[in-house]
Amino acid sequence: MAPKQPTLKRRPNLGQIAYDEIKAMILTGELEPGERLVLDDLSMSLNLSVTPIRDALNKLEQEDLIVITPRTSHSVVQLNATDASDILDLRLMLEMYALESAGKSLSQFPVMEFREKFTSAACNDTPKEFIEADNQFHSAILAMSPNQRLPRLYSYLQNLIQVISVQAIKVEGRIAHANREHMDLLDAIAQQNIELAKIRLKAHFNEMKSVLLYVTR
Repeated sequence: MAPKQPTLKRRPNLGQIAYDEIKAMILTGELEPGERLVLDDLSMSLNLSVTPIRDALNKLEQEDLIVITPRTSHSVVQLNATDASDILDLRLMLEMYALESAGKSLSQFPVMEFREKFTSAACNDTPKEFIEADNQFHSAILAMSPNQRLPRLYSYLQNLIQVISVQAIKVEGRIAHANREHMDLLDAIAQQNIELAKIRLKAHFNEMKSVLLYVTR
């Protein structure tokens, strides 16, 4: 009987580790929009060499989360009011289509689950918890559509949406206002009233635009 070959342990992909860590720092707001990133500082804080960090930053640039200047200076993307408006307009188009094409899926939307999630996040006044609930909610709206390509179209916008959501949710009182907007939208979905849901979805995004105009002025 042939001797067993030793099991080779898979080496961790350091570039992927750096990518995941830096991306999370951007999407949670730990790294501020426009903040300059110093490779040596990231290397020290993440306990990784500069090479995987540079690889991660190049990958994040392709996702429009990092800006690299000709002199290889790195900074977190900073979206202005026009950028935010364009992103929200595209998001609105996709989610409007999802509502219009939902059909019978609308009756199966987990209304009570999201009411509980948003109520909890609003009571705790926790931005991270609220943004997680918000991401799950809007993804669930998209999932109602039978069009399987819709989530893939949305995926490019998702990171940028979270960047602007983090900016908006930090405004004093925004969690409470956003909670009411989501509850109104959930009421319309519970009633299976697509036209009312579309009106309230548009109102929700218009409120976000107003907040972001204030934040990015």
